[in-house]
Amino acid sequence: MRIAFVTDTYEDGIAGGAVSAVRFVEALRRHHDVTVLATGAPAPGKVVLPGFRVPMHAMRANRFTFGWPSRGIMRDVFARADVVHVNFPFPLGFGAVRLARRMGVPVVAAFHVQPENVLMNIGISWRPAADWMYRYWVKGFFELADAVICPSEFGAERLRACGLTRPTYVVSNGTPAGRTRAALRTADRRSPRFLILAVGRLAREKRQDVIIDAVARSRHRDRIELVIAGAGPLREQLEQRARARGLRVEFGYVSGERLAQLYADAHLFVHASEVELEGMAVLEAMGAGLPALLADAPDSASRAFAAGPEFRFRAGDPADLAAHIDALVENPGLLGSGARCSIERARQHDFAHSTRSLEQVYASVIRRPPPDRRERGVA
Repeated sequence: MRIAFVTDTYEDGIAGGAVSAVRFVEALRRHHDVTVLATGAPAPGKVVLPGFRVPMHAMRANRFTFGWPSRGIMRDVFARADVVHVNFPFPLGFGAVRLARRMGVPVVAAFHVQPENVLMNIGISWRPAADWMYRYWVKGFFELADAVICPSEFGAERLRACGLTRPTYVVSNGTPAGRTRAALRTADRRSPRFLILAVGRLAREKRQDVIIDAVARSRHRDRIELVIAGAGPLREQLEQRARARGLRVEFGYVSGERLAQLYADAHLFVHASEVELEGMAVLEAMGAGLPALLADAPDSASRAFAAGPEFRFRAGDPADLAAHIDALVENPGLLGSGARCSIERARQHDFAHSTRSLEQVYASVIRRPPPDRRERGVA
């Protein structure tokens, strides 16, 4: 297949949707001709689009550049494509789905970002605003596609509840191959060290502040080593919070090699995020055999991965998280059962299977063009 993959930010992104785009493009290129349309530097197989950044600290720190929907550039690529994949519901995405529809090229839209992600990063936590944005995205973006892919059934249900009628497919972001440990690791009660790992953007909705406060409350705080791997706008605030509570916490974006080592060394993965369409960091940690302690948040699909009530805490509640951490530190056997459950559930989200599922979605929209699509090549 000839695939035009439209995504605002590609190589430099730290958000899950951008990371997912790179992984899927690399996998698809083994069997298909994929042209990426994105902002950033030129590269083989990539067509560069003009871009812009919102002059806000949160957007700069998240390394997200919005693409501008240049019709001339997109038209040339779409005319040679069998299918167009549009990754984000932003100005570039809105322009891309409309142009592909007018040209008669099958188009697949992806749901990788929730309105809550956008709003919380600019300081807005107001349900009516999120509900309005859901409806706006559905009407102006997702409903114009031939098919919509969501990383979880949770995400698909959200869009349907807001009026989506287009065919919807669940395609997990998947667990990359080669991350599972050779052997499970459990904590030794006699060991002076218990490593807790958190991975994700340092942003409001990820709630790393809850993890810091929980470790500070733990009966085992002197034994716990906390690593929060990631970059984002809240790094300085989180560092100050940890210092104020007398904690030594390792912060920062890490290399793939360093992250793999952290997965191998850690005893527990903690994810306090309150907004997740799936939770790529959670899947990776589970694939590496880490027991995962997750926030029970209504706007997060990640809570479904919990191995049981022992691995699920009240969202936004550091006292409850501290109680769960203490119970797990004191029960290595429970950590072992959680690790085994993680590996089993991660196998159900194999990345190779996700790639095949995405290919099947492309093939399905190519085979059945909708009757309202205009002739190919008409702009």
